[in-house]
Amino acid sequence: YYPVSYMKREEGICYIGLGLGKTIVEGENALRFSPKYPTILPQYYSIKSTIRNSQNNFYALEINHSNEHLSRGESFNLKKFPLDIAENDGSLKFSGSVICSKDNVIRDSLQYDGIRIITFAPVLKWNRFPLSDIINELLKLGEESIGCPVEIEFAVNLFDDPKKKAEFCLLQIKPLVISSLDQNGNSELPENRKILCKSDVALGNGSI
Repeated sequence: YYPVSYMKREEGICYIGLGLGKTIVEGENALRFSPKYPTILPQYYSIKSTIRNSQNNFYALEINHSNEHLSRGESFNLKKFPLDIAENDGSLKFSGSVICSKDNVIRDSLQYDGIRIITFAPVLKWNRFPLSDIINELLKLGEESIGCPVEIEFAVNLFDDPKKKAEFCLLQIKPLVISSLDQNGNSELPENRKILCKSDVALGNGSI
């Protein structure tokens, strides 16, 4: 309801995170952007805001439980790890940036000392993988096929080995359900003496 800069509501919004999708489902810190303008990150409007809103851990499968993976359910198999595990593994290079300790500037390289944050700069800024283009195309095709805006869930596998091609996996596509307010009866404003608060610049949908 509150698009920023050039964004328009009907262009959609995307949430992505490092690791498994539980981060998104549980509403934890994740990267939010418009696929039309992937370099605009409203939640990172300041260094303080960036530190507060950046994903700082991720979910992965715990593989040290012998043969009990399927019998014990999701809560037993998923474990939350700090970002330094992803950096040591090599996967943070596709998603991480650094708030440099020397000058407090965000650097899109892990070669600097400082706080690690999730920006997906190699993907969203440098287009190492055309994620935004794929999402825009799927949203367009989905709306044309289903007849209304759609919601999609996806996963991406990126490999450091140049011989392995990156993978985009579409997991789910469904109509986007947006609740609306049905207006009934007289919509005229009451007399001025009965108005408690009035504004001509209010945004958003809501009810009292």
